Amino acid sequence: MARVLIAWELGEAFGHLARCLRLAEGLVARGHGVTLALKDVRLPAGQGPAPGITVLPAPLTPQAGAGNGPSVNYADVLRVSGFADAQDVAARLNAWRGLFSLTRPDALVADHAPTALLAAQLADIPHLSVGNGFAIPPAVSPWPSIRPWETVTDQALTTAETRLDHVLDAAQKALGHTTAVRVRDLFCANDIMDTFAELDHYGARPEGRYVGPIVSVPQALRVSWQSREGPKVLAYLRPAVPGFMAILQALTRLDAEVLCVAPGMKPEMAKRCATRRVRIALAPVDLPPLFEHADLAVGYGNCGFSTQALLAGVPLAMRPRHVEQALFAHRVQALGAGKLLGGRVDADSVTASLQELLDSQAYRQAARAFRERHRHFTSGQAIEQSLSLIERAFLDGRNTDHTRKPQEPQESPPACLH
Repeated sequence: MARVLIAWELGEAFGHLARCLRLAEGLVARGHGVTLALKDVRLPAGQGPAPGITVLPAPLTPQAGAGNGPSVNYADVLRVSGFADAQDVAARLNAWRGLFSLTRPDALVADHAPTALLAAQLADIPHLSVGNGFAIPPAVSPWPSIRPWETVTDQALTTAETRLDHVLDAAQKALGHTTAVRVRDLFCANDIMDTFAELDHYGARPEGRYVGPIVSVPQALRVSWQSREGPKVLAYLRPAVPGFMAILQALTRLDAEVLCVAPGMKPEMAKRCATRRVRIALAPVDLPPLFEHADLAVGYGNCGFSTQALLAGVPLAMRPRHVEQALFAHRVQALGAGKLLGGRVDADSVTASLQELLDSQAYRQAARAFRERHRHFTSGQAIEQSLSLIERAFLDGRNTDHTRKPQEPQESPPACLH
């Protein structure tokens, strides 16, 4: 039996927590001991940790703000996510070191947990990452742009990575480490991506370990469509989505039945916006039965909802909130299975885009082609494959070096799970 620490440090929404919980439950069922170190320890309503799982809060990562302009690659994302100040990083590394002393893990599974990865590397604890691809940058140098729709020079990409390395060097030196670990040393061939190759934020990777999405839904309301006739639109939006009210207004203009799931929307506002044909749900609903008869899905580029739509053969309209979601939306658009609602949006332009998606057979055919390619996929399959990969890494030990080979030499081999 192994002692496994699963860490979640950065990112928002339910996807990270769901992934951590499903992997923890699966590892415990296989006889392992699991500790969850979570950015947010609030579990879904009515759901406590299974026996054998200990839940602890992860060391707090301060958000440094936007900095000087938009982030250009993953190194730049980390810079504005708690990695701008060496003292802050050193303090978190020290906290993770203390957490390791308490839990004594045999291995670390990191879900967007870069400080935990670095602390594990320094402590010589085997580790791997799991995620949808965005927080597992590919083994190229410099790391690629996360703004492919803009011109970003190689110099800017290299500078972002070098700047981050300088901060980490200083943090490690403050803790007495003489040989610094670079950020790119933290990722390896054993990393697991719970997405499909064609939806990888950075593009399909020949060496990528794609298992498909690990989907887990909290207790959800069972809702049905009101009519069997006419188009049906399923939306999943949040008030923070740019142009939220314009999108809602456009949905009311469609000659279609609409169900909009809008977590965080104030009840009084939902009552004002709802109509006879547009229902608004403020709590999670059971999505798969609704996707079976939906003609269009409207979201913000969130991987979970969007991938469920594609697996059901439903085209997407997407209005991203963050660059990660914009990258994902561009991948869907490149497949021809959806449309990005970009720029400044108003009710007229959104209505026209949604109507185009409803009327066009091309979008529907592309979404159905995706469904056909992955017709044998199940979420349970993704979980079992992930658990097997993690266990295989335990069993293989560290005798074989098959860490990822970047285009330039690494300073030291990662302590990844082998």
